[in-house]
Amino acid sequence: MTFEVEINGTLRRVSIEAVGSAGPDGGRFRVVIDQKHIDVDARPTDLGLSLIVGEARRSVDVAVTERAAGEKFVQLPHVDVVATVDGRRFRRGRGEGVAADGEQRITAPMPGRVVRILVKAGDEVAAKQPLVVVEAMKMENELASPKAGTIKEVVVAEGASVEAGRLLVVVQ
Repeated sequence: MTFEVEINGTLRRVSIEAVGSAGPDGGRFRVVIDQKHIDVDARPTDLGLSLIVGEARRSVDVAVTERAAGEKFVQLPHVDVVATVDGRRFRRGRGEGVAADGEQRITAPMPGRVVRILVKAGDEVAAKQPLVVVEAMKMENELASPKAGTIKEVVVAEGASVEAGRLLVVVQ
């Protein structure tokens, strides 16, 4: 699974892949944060997770509390942070109608393949309307418009391979 996680204004791409069998009692995972690989053993606790992290096998207890859609309050040993997970899918505390201003460039969140293009240049779109579907890591990711507007340009074709950050669609 791949997520966008924003912590203190910094956006990170986080991928989590089970290594071997993982279940409700935890397991071993390969975590990739902005292309840096970390091995993690995770076990659930009453308050969150007990983690053993990296080659040094550092032990960390993490308490996680759900907040608004996509938002988590994360308590670590020496710091507490608010993390927004997949923030483009959810609008935090500022009302459902918050829209992006100006021209918006929709980019591939990770390397993958364009499976479907749902719009063409000149189409009128609503905020949160799906624009393009990108398959990555055997998962389809539907990318939506951050605002109501008009499709200025569709830059890719169905079936095209794309790298992370590649421009797909422009909404004005």
